[in-house]
Amino acid sequence: MITAEIWPGGDKSRKHVIGEMRIANESDLANVSSYSVTTSQAADPGSGAGGWQSSLVIHGHRRSDGVWALVRAILDGALPNAARDERSIGEGKSDV
Repeated sequence: MITAEIWPGGDKSRKHVIGEMRIANESDLANVSSYSVTTSQAADPGSGAGGWQSSLVIHGHRRSDGVWALVRAILDGALPNAARDERSIGEGKSDV
């Protein structure tokens, strides 16, 4: 389970969930696994982001690639087309 929250002004007592990703390994933790996934995003009128929900199955993920490679594969399959296109603009860049 991955949960995205907003903490207005850093105040945890005012937090609210804006997105969730529920991931279940369907391959008994095999080295190369399949995962069933549901992903959702709450609408945020303040930013203009729309709400959506997606269900998908990821096949052939090498567990040795790690969790963030799995999350990327999920986002590649789950994001609505417009969000996927916008994300590719900054791909490969880092502020770190």
